[in-house]
Amino acid sequence: MTIITKVFFSHPDMALADTITGQSDVTIRVVPEVGTDPEHDMYFILVEGDDLSTFEAALEADHTVIESALRSEFERQCLYAVEFAPETKLLAPRVTEAGGLSLEAKGLNDGWMERWQLPSREALHSIWEHARETSFNFEILELYRHDDTTFGGSFGLTDEQREALVLAKTHGYFKEPRSFSLSELADELDISPTAASGRLRRGIDKLVQSTIIDEE
Repeated sequence: MTIITKVFFSHPDMALADTITGQSDVTIRVVPEVGTDPEHDMYFILVEGDDLSTFEAALEADHTVIESALRSEFERQCLYAVEFAPETKLLAPRVTEAGGLSLEAKGLNDGWMERWQLPSREALHSIWEHARETSFNFEILELYRHDDTTFGGSFGLTDEQREALVLAKTHGYFKEPRSFSLSELADELDISPTAASGRLRRGIDKLVQSTIIDEE
């Protein structure tokens, strides 16, 4: 059973330990699509902000960083390649060893908030054990199943339910005050208001079941 989990962790020797602290004006993310450069073990960090001079100064002085280089720049976003010191405490290799994927990694306050896809609860437990043994502050924020009904982001919704929810959201049905009525939604879907209401109700029920409630 595949699971999705959101975690927060921190450690004095974690990746970018000195850089993340105090960077409230910038957003720092690891680029999961790029991952690492296997020959040089370079991680790619996307940083967004109006003034990155403080970030770059902190990056230059960070005790966990051996080398860093600006790879690209576009408006308020910069992409940096970073090589970490051997003593840097990283959980990413443990996620990979456990057969998992890092879906998101974002610097938050004095730590990292990450979202992982893992093959089982046992895989998560092995990472948690390693984090505890290496003195990480480690918290599990969210945990839910990611089985066949949720694969690809469908969350078990039928095409009709998904269409109804997307139309309702984009046209303002869920806003307060509501700017799109149930009758207007029904007209868009070419069904009765009763049928439109049923699609929304069943779709929301499936979303709550798939994303919040863990049956186990």
